[in-house]
Amino acid sequence: MIKLIVSDLDGTLLKTGHHIRPEDRAAIHDAIANGITVSFASGRMHPEIVHVIQELGISAHSVSQNGAFVHTIDQQLIQQDTFETSLIRQLALAADGTTLYPVMCTPDYYFVTEMNDGYAAIETNLLAPLRVIPHAIEALGSELLCCKISFIGEMEQLIMLQQQVLSVHGDKIDAYISDVNCMDVMPRHVSKGVGLQTLLAHSGIRADETICIGDSFNDISMFGVIPHSFAISSSHPEVQARAAYVVDSVADAVTWALQLNTNNTDTKANLT
Repeated sequence: MIKLIVSDLDGTLLKTGHHIRPEDRAAIHDAIANGITVSFASGRMHPEIVHVIQELGISAHSVSQNGAFVHTIDQQLIQQDTFETSLIRQLALAADGTTLYPVMCTPDYYFVTEMNDGYAAIETNLLAPLRVIPHAIEALGSELLCCKISFIGEMEQLIMLQQQVLSVHGDKIDAYISDVNCMDVMPRHVSKGVGLQTLLAHSGIRADETICIGDSFNDISMFGVIPHSFAISSSHPEVQARAAYVVDSVADAVTWALQLNTNNTDTKANLT
């Protein structure tokens, strides 16, 4: 019996322009009407996930910033994590000399050291504030707590930077491509999979009573925790290979879960 549906946002539920397909919207409401709880697990921060939850008109759990923060359906914070001060200060300068744009994250807002046309373009895709803090590097670890840093730009440079930061800090961080123009860097012990495990333990729901849906490398850690894992068919072949199933949409995965529950209910009825 499936009791929890966990969905990624960008590229999975959210399409270009933060659009949610009517079929996916209806499927989520159908799941809730059938007694299934919903959670969203995203690289985005908690206020952005709340924005999506409110736009859908539902209540849901939140695993934000790739697992750095976990909030229950009633907005209780049950997990939080941040970078060590010396490490995040080094990572914040890792893209110097490139055309990549580093964007750092507090629990509630994004911040950069300056505003320019590149950051202005990035800001249009955010659902939480982007603040300019010129002294941000010096304030990291004290005035500013950072739990994720994203680098935005061309894929070739992102891959080069990924290799560079992993070669230097690989025992302390994870760095993975999270979108077509984005690489996320997280503390090594933080992931969507770890955040999801915290949520399951708190809620008393088993992994085999859950399905998870994603489309990118930061979703693979969830696939390793949940046996009923679904990769979106537009995702990278390596991501698809790590999931139990490949589907075209969130709606397809929800339909699978509802059908499984119906079959289980029918079986129990026949046994009695």
